[in-house]
Amino acid sequence: MHSICPAVHPLHFVRGIGRCYSIRSLSVQESLIKAIEATHADYIVPTDDRAIWQLHALATSHPQYRGLVVRSLGDSKNFELVRSRVSLLTQAESLQIRVPRTVPLRSLQEATCYAESWSYPALVKRDGTFGGRGVAVVRTPRELLDAYHRLRQNVSVLARVKRRLVDDDVLAFSQSSAMPPQEISLQKFVAGTPANAMYSCLQGELLASLQVRTICAQHATGAALIVERINDPRVEVAGRKLAKALSLSGFFGLDFVLENDSGQPYLLEMNPRATQLGHLPLENPDDGGGNLAETLWLAWTGNRAPRPTALPTPTKLPKRIAFYPQALVLGGNNSLLTSAWLDRPDKEPDLVRDLSQMGWPERGLLYRLFHRFHVVPPDEPVVFPDSEN
Repeated sequence: MHSICPAVHPLHFVRGIGRCYSIRSLSVQESLIKAIEATHADYIVPTDDRAIWQLHALATSHPQYRGLVVRSLGDSKNFELVRSRVSLLTQAESLQIRVPRTVPLRSLQEATCYAESWSYPALVKRDGTFGGRGVAVVRTPRELLDAYHRLRQNVSVLARVKRRLVDDDVLAFSQSSAMPPQEISLQKFVAGTPANAMYSCLQGELLASLQVRTICAQHATGAALIVERINDPRVEVAGRKLAKALSLSGFFGLDFVLENDSGQPYLLEMNPRATQLGHLPLENPDDGGGNLAETLWLAWTGNRAPRPTALPTPTKLPKRIAFYPQALVLGGNNSLLTSAWLDRPDKEPDLVRDLSQMGWPERGLLYRLFHRFHVVPPDEPVVFPDSEN
């Protein structure tokens, strides 16, 4: 197993990875091709949305790699659909999956029109973002238009330069010319608790899934800090329907909100890649593998060898999980943190040591200088109430 990642990245501290190939920010495609050729890759597991775009573009620009990309991600005729939040939710609605009303904002004129007629609060989102940073909760027409302008500016050349030099984002300029512009959309607000699921699948067949609801998040629209396992048949059915309709292979995640009072899951968006749930043991592995990665490996290779005894068993994993190191921001005495199992990779001491320090961008001189004059208020973690099922 090999990886391709930035020159400074936690993957460099993980044992078992044969070699970490570096991404060159101004030649991402060439970096990817070099890694594929050097490793004779049989399968690719992307963990970043922009990596998905690069693989989609690679399948178009270099037909010799199309088979590898299709084997790893699924039918190429659906690539454009999974890159668009609006198109994906339209497809989901046609499959009788419950979704909130979502419309594209293709121009200022459209944004202005919807601003006067939409019910509030609402969500304005930009495709291709992560960690909740491309999402704005708006409560008035003025806030909607301000969010639209702000999200449009986030794709400017100046913004990309800042992300590359200050935030050390090697993919800041990675959007390929083969990719469509990142769409901005307007979505109905559903009051409830965030939830998400990760699925493994092969050629449209769902192999396994793991579901959680968010207990505490970085901020109102941010990534989860603490989650709790759930088992909602409607969440599994949604994944099964989409995997089949889109002929997906590999891993994908779905984000939901569990509506207050009813507990009804509304699908918000799809992450066509592996998410942070992939390594967690399954509750009911049966003969399909102990975790999502293993279910895919067994299905793809046909290998039915017994699982290694070192693999954690579900009985050893509490229902509530705190992601490491993100959840540590809550403080060691926080009752939510102490009530959860801290997902720290203790068998990888070098990785734990690196993760215990400040993030790689924060270690850079330019980052520290920039934020000395552009002070950003720290995120306020948000705790979500349980939803009624």
